[in-house]
Amino acid sequence: MPSSQDFLIFQVMLASLGVFVIIFGWGARIPSILVGIYGFAISFPLIIQRFAELPYSMSTIKPLVWVLTSLGYVLENQGQWIRFTSSSGEPISVILTAACAGPASVGVFLAIFALMMLDIPLRPRKAGYMFLFGLGGTWLQSIIRLIILMLVGYYLGGQALWTAHSWSIYILFPLWYLFFAYVYFRQVGLGQRIRDGTVV
Repeated sequence: MPSSQDFLIFQVMLASLGVFVIIFGWGARIPSILVGIYGFAISFPLIIQRFAELPYSMSTIKPLVWVLTSLGYVLENQGQWIRFTSSSGEPISVILTAACAGPASVGVFLAIFALMMLDIPLRPRKAGYMFLFGLGGTWLQSIIRLIILMLVGYYLGGQALWTAHSWSIYILFPLWYLFFAYVYFRQVGLGQRIRDGTVV
């Protein structure tokens, strides 16, 4: 396993799950599912980086370049590299890897969606539609984030771009998932079920 804190936690969880299975047998079904969800969420970005680095990054670079050039910004794109000059004349070069394209956000989305389906499941057809809507929205918020980062770099310079790079995902993804959860609960009819007293 990769040597990161996430995988160290996963190893501890796996060991604990093994003990839990020995003691409780079938009672470990739900904990096993939860550990599996966590394992997938932390593994998904590494799988993308290892097996789909270029195509995954290009899936966000092409729309990003199209939007910015359509808005009149001048930039140069060569593969994963984007170069432009800020409004103050500072030359800025960035490489957009698969990690920049948001596989961690997709992994988190998939994990939370799986937990929501365990807790308050949708009918299969609705679940399929919501899953596709969620994946599409997560991909779109990654593109919006990159556009914001490029605009921050253009107007405020390279240092501001890297500062925004550090915290922007912690604002955009929760806002997007809040909207997704609202749509999901509307599909479940959760508000009506609470009013009817069928959900406590």
